[in-house]
Amino acid sequence: MARKIIPYPCDYKVLTSVKRARRAGNVFVLILCIFIVLLIGAGVYFAVTNDYQALKELDKLPNIYGVIRMSNETPVPEQTPATNAPEAQAEAPAATPEPVATSAPTEAPKATATPKATATPKATEAPTATLPPSVTVTPKASPDPEYEKRMAKPNDGFGSLSSLPDIVEAVFPGVVGILNQQYQSGSFKLKTVGSGTGFILTTDGYILTNHHVVEGANALLVTFADGSVVEAELIGADIQSDVAVIKIETDRELTPLVLGDSDTLRVGEFVLAIGNPISSEELYGSVTFGIISATARQINIDGFSNEYLQTDAAINPGNSGGPLINMNGEVIGITSAKYVTAGYDEYGNAISSEGIGFALPINNVMKIADTMISSGAIQRPGVGITITTRSEEEAQATNLPAGVYIYSITEGGPADQAGLKKNDVILAIDGQSLTRDEFVELIRSKAVGEQVVFTILRDGEQLDITVTVGDLNQLH
Repeated sequence: MARKIIPYPCDYKVLTSVKRARRAGNVFVLILCIFIVLLIGAGVYFAVTNDYQALKELDKLPNIYGVIRMSNETPVPEQTPATNAPEAQAEAPAATPEPVATSAPTEAPKATATPKATATPKATEAPTATLPPSVTVTPKASPDPEYEKRMAKPNDGFGSLSSLPDIVEAVFPGVVGILNQQYQSGSFKLKTVGSGTGFILTTDGYILTNHHVVEGANALLVTFADGSVVEAELIGADIQSDVAVIKIETDRELTPLVLGDSDTLRVGEFVLAIGNPISSEELYGSVTFGIISATARQINIDGFSNEYLQTDAAINPGNSGGPLINMNGEVIGITSAKYVTAGYDEYGNAISSEGIGFALPINNVMKIADTMISSGAIQRPGVGITITTRSEEEAQATNLPAGVYIYSITEGGPADQAGLKKNDVILAIDGQSLTRDEFVELIRSKAVGEQVVFTILRDGEQLDITVTVGDLNQLH
């Protein structure tokens, strides 16, 4: 018979005390939890009651969907003034005047409002193709009648697109991703070095995007929402306007986007931006919403000044080249740039900007795109230098002459081949003394292949150097 093991009385008492303590603790925790739940419930009850009474006094509930409906007289929402980026930048220490380029700069500092955060490396050689003169693209006309039926007309009341999801659903098939592939150093293997966005222009495969999206590409790939990939040919790219046209050959049915009229835009109009921010695969087709903040901002990016639409719709690296859509489902711009900093604090740290993005107006873009499609290229006169000015104060501080001087030179460009050098002071062009802006306008007015005489000052010696004007789109 097995012997029963009975614990000593002292052990039994200890175990009983522990059990009683645990039971007491559990009861206390339970009571505390009930009290907290009742307290939270009472707070929520009174808060809901007060909110309901406030709404009842207004005699209506807010219509959160009213902002996405269109009428013949779209109300312009009241805007709260915001701190302007240039004012914020005024807090930063004074800087040397921004260089102005007559070609792709090589050493000039980047502008703050720059799409180059999404850009790909500089081009080495870009293929071109000459198309029949009969090929044209007409703004506001869709080659696809079935697609046009789905789009709201400017004067049809609320239109067939009654909500933002309707607009996105109609436009989304016409938005594509673009992959920029380049050969790796020392090999013939292609590697994707950048990505951006584009949108379909015609049913026969013409696609519109930014120059900096396709810049330097040895091969281009177009991606669709279903994951399919098609090779693309570069038709033309213009560094000054930041516009590029590519073309694909495919049997799939393409959905061209309808072009709007950017000249009729008003500040306060609602817009959508569709693109592929950060990652062309993971975040393909992201949609952001905002308003038109300004209709004609003159912004200088890498020495090239263009007119932009300003919007607070979120734009990020990878969005470049994507469409900016109005509430009729029409393309009114190409998202291209954003401010990344609004200024600097007292310690010199950069202050991030919010909601300051830029898009090229579609009317301006199509003037360039039509020329590219009909002729296969567009020429931009330039000599391959970036210039800036040196004030009298700066001249005294640096012990260098004041005036317009060469900030950087494009290697292999016309100025480099002619013998111009960095820090040469430009005294005159063809015997005429010019300001920085006048110099830029003069070079732009010249024809490619025309010669101009630079009178410069170098190391105290005055020299005359003849430069043959080149094509900026062949210098990058």
